[in-house]
Amino acid sequence: MAQLDQAKVIHHRLIPAGDTCASCHKAIYDQWKASPHAANGVECTVCHGETTAKDFAGTPAFSTCDACHGDQVAQLKSDAFMKDKTCVSCHQAHIFAEHKKAAPSGQ
Repeated sequence: MAQLDQAKVIHHRLIPAGDTCASCHKAIYDQWKASPHAANGVECTVCHGETTAKDFAGTPAFSTCDACHGDQVAQLKSDAFMKDKTCVSCHQAHIFAEHKKAAPSGQ
């Protein structure tokens, strides 16, 4: 799934009382539940918005990551190697496995 400069806005049906995102999106929810986002309380609505909103983001905009990860997004935008790449070029959506940056060669 490619990340866009602008969110891909979709109409999302209302979630019936007693249901959650996991009711329909179990596999995605399970991936998220094991992620650093879940461990830090970053719920689905933080990135996608409320399901009742007219601008619910099926695919969140690149700027969504910038709201919490400004330093990383700034590095991404300034690194010539990362030209035309976004967060999801390296971080699979909903999993967001933590990784360390490789040490410069020779170290």
